[in-house]
Amino acid sequence: MKETPKYVIVANRLRQQILEKEYQINEQLPQETAIAKSLNVSRITVRKALDILVNEGLIYRIQGSGTFVKDNHPGEGNEIKRSIEIFDFNKYQVKLINFGVSKPSQMVMDQMNINQFDLTYEVERLIMDRDKIIALQNIFMPVKIIQGMQMNSLMGSIYDFIEKDLDLTIDSGIRTISSEISNEETSRLLDLTKPEPLLTVEQRSFLDNGQIFEYAYTYIRSSQFSLHESI
Repeated sequence: MKETPKYVIVANRLRQQILEKEYQINEQLPQETAIAKSLNVSRITVRKALDILVNEGLIYRIQGSGTFVKDNHPGEGNEIKRSIEIFDFNKYQVKLINFGVSKPSQMVMDQMNINQFDLTYEVERLIMDRDKIIALQNIFMPVKIIQGMQMNSLMGSIYDFIEKDLDLTIDSGIRTISSEISNEETSRLLDLTKPEPLLTVEQRSFLDNGQIFEYAYTYIRSSQFSLHESI
């Protein structure tokens, strides 16, 4: 009988720990060297095991930070899209500032686990409530995953284009919410007469195969818009 490869054994062990909640959602796994030492295997073996779990959608990597447990039961269908969509584009409008394809910055490469040869769409747009500016969004998406993006796809929900036109399935997102005072550039783009407190939303979004398809940073005028979520 053929012996089970060590990396499969390690993947099975880690998978069981994740499914049994020994590691919580968004919790960082131990470093590859630590896992290798604890299981008496090589680091290459651990890396191959982690690749399996990434492909299964159980974990995700952030370059320079580590490997984290992914929420693999976030909901279904339109509920998923609604949960990661910040704005209701039946109510709000979009004013496109910039749209192009370029090489990713180091920050974007780190956030999306891509390299310098992976071209990305760069989108900068304002979210409007009629003539009132609500928010500024900076969005990055890998061209190799989100193919054929057109300007008209950016004038509302980009997720509609991804699911309906590309036939891809949006699975989940990781969102970090914080606040900051607008700087000179964000004040100019948001048409502020003076610096103003902004709600900032940093988000990485995933397809059902575990791929990160979006890194977005949104500046929200907290005086004009509030985030509401059911929990």
